[in-house]
This record gives sequence, C-alpha cells and structure tokens, in this order.
Amino acid sequence: MDEKLAELIGIMAGDGCLSTYCKKYMIYISGHKKDDLEYHTNITKKLFQDIFNKETSIQLKKSENTLFIRFSDKDIFKILSNYLPIGNKYEKLKIPIEIINNKRYFFNFMRGFSDTDGSIIFSKQHKEIAYYPRIEIASKSKNLLNSILSKLKENGFYGSVSHKGKKAYRLELPGTKNLTKWLKEIGFNNNKHIRKIEDHLRGLQRPKADSNCRPCD
Repeated sequence: MDEKLAELIGIMAGDGCLSTYCKKYMIYISGHKKDDLEYHTNITKKLFQDIFNKETSIQLKKSENTLFIRFSDKDIFKILSNYLPIGNKYEKLKIPIEIINNKRYFFNFMRGFSDTDGSIIFSKQHKEIAYYPRIEIASKSKNLLNSILSKLKENGFYGSVSHKGKKAYRLELPGTKNLTKWLKEIGFNNNKHIRKIEDHLRGLQRPKADSNCRPCD
C-alpha cells in the first residue's frame, strides 16, 4: 500500500468495479463524458501508469453522457481484489484495513472517493445568496459511509449520514470549517469541484448592482 494506490482504490470504490467473465479479469471505471473527462485523463490514467506501468484508454459512449476505462489484466485484478470486492460491490464494500489504520492513506482514499462520488453544494440558509458550503458524498453502501464518517470525526471533521432516495445514502460535511479543513488536508484532484469552489468565491466577491441605478437614456 502507498498513497497512490490508496487514491486509486478510492476512485474504484466510487465509480469502479471488478468483474470476471469468460476467463477475463475486468477492471472498469465510469464517469461523466464532459465533467470527468479531464479528471480521468490527467489523474486516473496516470495512477494506473505510475502504479502498474499500465497504459489505459478512455472510451466514450455516443448515446450516453458516459465515459469509461475498461480493460482485462489478471495481475492488476488480483492486486485490486485484495482491497475491493468482486462483482456487486455495495454489500461488501469497506475501507481496507491498510488504509483505515493510516491517516495519510485514508486521506488519499477519500480524495479519490470524493473526486468520483462527491459533490460541492452551496445553499442560501435563509440568506439572499448561496454562501453556505456542504461536501456531499453519495453511495449505496450505508456501512461504508458510516465508517468514513467515524474516521473523519477522529480527524476533526463533523457531519452526518442520511437517506438519499430509496437505495442510496448521503454523507454530509456542512460548513466552512469542514470545507477549509478538507481543502487543506485532503483536497480534490477533480477540477470540476475546484472550479465550482472558485466560481462561488468569485461570485461572493462580485459587488452587487445598485438597485437605484438606471441606464442612461
């Protein structure tokens, strides 16, 4: 285990899976065709190259807003299967012991997991502008999210896990303190999250228009 592998396992826990069929050992990762293309091109492909010396390619589904990395490699599959379940992952998905017992590895795992299954929300909270930040991570595995929240609380974060629809759950880390601590200690590698934060901050800094001003005739 090292920091790069921990991050890749986080990515796989979010939007990846392992499966076997017809004597093939498949590694699969999906994402949004537009929002995640830059991320998987610059981060995920590089992690496979750095960890396994494996060149991967990104394919796009023409009829859907989906991209995917998919390949068969028995050696890589065996390594990843030490940390991730094979097949339907959500009932068995958990943080590997090598990761949860190491703060740095856990933070790298969380970066990969939040880059794929996470989002940044800004709400108004009864004010005129959306100023209040919230990190959200969605998963079908309630046990995984509860384990993550417990470990995050050990490291000074605060939040909750709740239902999100019939078969999904949501981990919420609300407030500026959480976001500031996250950016300092964990961070994001997916630029769609970074751009959303930067755009939000620019919007807060932009001066309001004077309602008494009128254009010249």
